[in-house]
Amino acid sequence: MKIYFHEYKLSQRKGALLKIDFRDGSTGYADCHPWPELGDLPLEQQLARLGRGQATSLTRQSLKLAEIDAEGRAAGKNLLSPLTIPKSHYLLLNLGVSSKLEVEQALEEGFTHFKVKVGTDFSDEMHFLEPLLEIPNALWRLDFNNRLKVDDLPFLEAANVSSIEFIEDPFPYDSSWSEFPLPIALDRQADGHEDFYRYKVFKPSVEDFKETRKPLVVTSNLGHPLGQAADAYIAGKLNDDYNVGICGLLSHRVYSRNLFSEQLSWRGAEWKSPEGTGFGFDELLHTTTWCRL
Repeated sequence: MKIYFHEYKLSQRKGALLKIDFRDGSTGYADCHPWPELGDLPLEQQLARLGRGQATSLTRQSLKLAEIDAEGRAAGKNLLSPLTIPKSHYLLLNLGVSSKLEVEQALEEGFTHFKVKVGTDFSDEMHFLEPLLEIPNALWRLDFNNRLKVDDLPFLEAANVSSIEFIEDPFPYDSSWSEFPLPIALDRQADGHEDFYRYKVFKPSVEDFKETRKPLVVTSNLGHPLGQAADAYIAGKLNDDYNVGICGLLSHRVYSRNLFSEQLSWRGAEWKSPEGTGFGFDELLHTTTWCRL
């Protein structure tokens, strides 16, 4: 097996596309987009370990998805075209004075669910969030990334909770989640009883799928559009057998446009698959400059 990489930047974030030449002669592509602030090794260390044959949890998923991609390319088939890909939420990148107009425009496009990351300074964030929670026909997903503080609870309980679909990762996972006053979504894996949360956020680029009775929210890792396409494929495959709801597959819209993201949807909640074999983007991947790992 030969591995090649191509580093990229999305805004201030770094990642790498991987090109894998498998022993059977097939070639597959995948994304590697770490989040060091959430515990992933930095990109340089991810690649260095992969070059030594030591896959991390993240690159292990990259290799698995690249193998799936290779099978589709070898067969000359677009893997996403036969699937029904779920609709996605709208990811609000920042809370500010223009947020209300942004949400209203997204509603006009057909979005019904909205996600925003909060918890850095929740009392200040609530100044902008409260008017958004009053917008009719908008359901909210508030992602705290384990940063919710006890002092923040009064602000949350005073909000229009009827428009909050769930709170994602309010604080580190434990049995106290069962007593939380709002529905909770769990991101990434946690050992323990499933009844402590209501929704499971699943990122195929980050973890293996495990059987669950919970409603699934399949999301990207906010990485490269190739990674989004792989995540959308997994969401479509799970859609027939599991309770897959509104997902989070349109994360390219938080970054500036590039040649890859131009092939995805820039309006509405519907997924648009890129053309090509496997997970798509054939021409762009063939003209990408690759370095041997």
